[in-house]
Amino acid sequence: MKHVIIIVKYYLLQAGTEELIQEVPGLMHLKSYTGEEPRLTDIVLKHKPDVLIIHPDSLSAENASLPHKIYAHQNTNLIAIVRKNEKDRVSSDFSTVLFMEENKSVLEKKLREIMTSAGPNENNHKELSKREIVILKNIALGLTHQEIADKLFISIHTVNTHRKNINKKLGIKTVPGLIVYALLNHLIQMDEIKDKD
Repeated sequence: MKHVIIIVKYYLLQAGTEELIQEVPGLMHLKSYTGEEPRLTDIVLKHKPDVLIIHPDSLSAENASLPHKIYAHQNTNLIAIVRKNEKDRVSSDFSTVLFMEENKSVLEKKLREIMTSAGPNENNHKELSKREIVILKNIALGLTHQEIADKLFISIHTVNTHRKNINKKLGIKTVPGLIVYALLNHLIQMDEIKDKD
């Protein structure tokens, strides 16, 4: 279960975002703030949310640096919610952008993708060793543990150990989840999967 904090000052936008969160299995709404609360960065850091959805214009001058501070201190997936014409104003601290003009199914899909992947901010693949990345790629390409062991000239026990470490570091236990992660992080390409078929 991933805990979500929402920072939006407009009531209807905040309420709609809260309702959207309830539609996605695995996400749980923790708190909502308007963005004008004193010492909001400290409050958010204390809660340690897995996902933080922010309407950047809702942040007061005092809280304007909140996304960058959260990005620097925690493994929190930062999501901006803006209008399409405001996309260029979203800082690189955000890993995902939700557009106000998008329909419910598109918004739900984006949030579901966050649930099946670690995301750029959270458990980044840089935490994996070079060997673990190689094994992750091969798993995502559909090789069995025995095939990976044969290909890399290592024991199947070693492959299993690396797989357990990958699962633990990324928080992803299923092969489809690892495939999505590998694709989203450009470790493999879609045509590589198709070529295997």
